[in-house]
Amino acid sequence: MGADIRVVALGAVQRDDELLVFEGQSPDTEAAFYRSLGRRRRFGEHSSDAAVREFNEELGVTFTDPTDVGTFERVLSYDGDTAHETWRVYEGTLVEEWPYDRDAFTFVEPEFGTEHRACWLSIERLRADGTTFYTPEVLDAVSM
Repeated sequence: MGADIRVVALGAVQRDDELLVFEGQSPDTEAAFYRSLGRRRRFGEHSSDAAVREFNEELGVTFTDPTDVGTFERVLSYDGDTAHETWRVYEGTLVEEWPYDRDAFTFVEPEFGTEHRACWLSIERLRADGTTFYTPEVLDAVSM
């Protein structure tokens, strides 16, 4: 990941008491982890526009009405490297109905061609011991 600070735009989409999350696996521990969907912001791109773009590129859906939730920062270890990320998180809704109708689905990250899983998990489950959600402060900031 390198010595750069990554600026990431994430979208928080809710279905009742659940949040749509990306499900990943730590290369260090192989344990599952979860976070809101989105990725790196491009130079010159507003973070709310980046969140909208990422949902379109990754899921083929329209993320609409992005409302600022907050800015969050993490220094982390991933695959043996230290990384520093600043996240801009936005609440919004999806125009398309199909993601709300499925409990889980896969999508392809177009930049790398890798397949990933998205799923709906309750805020309670994301807060539970043994569940890793990055970053828990996001759960405190989203409106429920």
